[in-house]
Amino acid sequence: MLGQGKKGEKGTSTGSLFQHSNRPKGHKGVLFSSIPFLFMKLRDVMTVLESIAPFDAAEEWDNVGLQIGDPGSEIQAVLVALDPSYDVIRGAARSKTDLILTHHPLMLKPFSRLDLSRGVGKKLAMLIRGRMNLVSMHTNLDKAPGGVADELAARLSLCEVNSHGALRLGTLRKKTPLRDWINGLPFQTGRICDAGRDVLKIAACPGSGMEYWRQARELGCDTMVTGDVRYHAALDALEDGMNVVDLGHFGTEEVILKPLAARLRRELKGVAVRAHKGRDVFSSI
Repeated sequence: MLGQGKKGEKGTSTGSLFQHSNRPKGHKGVLFSSIPFLFMKLRDVMTVLESIAPFDAAEEWDNVGLQIGDPGSEIQAVLVALDPSYDVIRGAARSKTDLILTHHPLMLKPFSRLDLSRGVGKKLAMLIRGRMNLVSMHTNLDKAPGGVADELAARLSLCEVNSHGALRLGTLRKKTPLRDWINGLPFQTGRICDAGRDVLKIAACPGSGMEYWRQARELGCDTMVTGDVRYHAALDALEDGMNVVDLGHFGTEEVILKPLAARLRRELKGVAVRAHKGRDVFSSI
């Protein structure tokens, strides 16, 4: 019978969801000392992530959502990171993390073979051995409200911000010399192409967004801010009278990690969420 203990054992229950507490003398009701906590499943976490940045909003070439894992697995701890790097995966394994949530996907293209001693194959093997799930929110998070592009615009102190996909257009409160503005930003590294114009209207795109500089120019911007700027693209923009600020791929996207982790802590009740403190793969000479 459900809840009936073994003969001769007091206060025990086999098959019951609840454990009975010791009753005060004379108390005729039932008290529950504890109710087992039902951990959130990965599928439930995915529903929350979908509400933040719908996966079908990603670019066609992108690979977002579940990279590897079990939708029915229990999630007690989440690590938010930019990349599914060896460092991130090893750290997650040490801290008994159930879910690694990265911005960049582990896999973008189909594979004809996997070498488990290196690269993607080795990372997949590490995840499987550690029974860890991996989910990616990439271009869908770039363009989502409160996502990477919005966070970048906030770090640039832009006002009157308008959205164009993953591109954000905004203004400063007043015209400012380019170097004065750059020196006041909370970024550690960067490169600039100074077209000799003060900064007022800015286009910002996280990651690799230099392809949008002509669109930004047509929309009246004087400065383009992004990462991974190639020489010839910068030269073309410079000769067309547009300032270019390259804050790096890492610098323009890492800004989302702490805000996203904070939001997930609010929405994933009972789940421990932390942001990985990464570093740029580039350093100054």
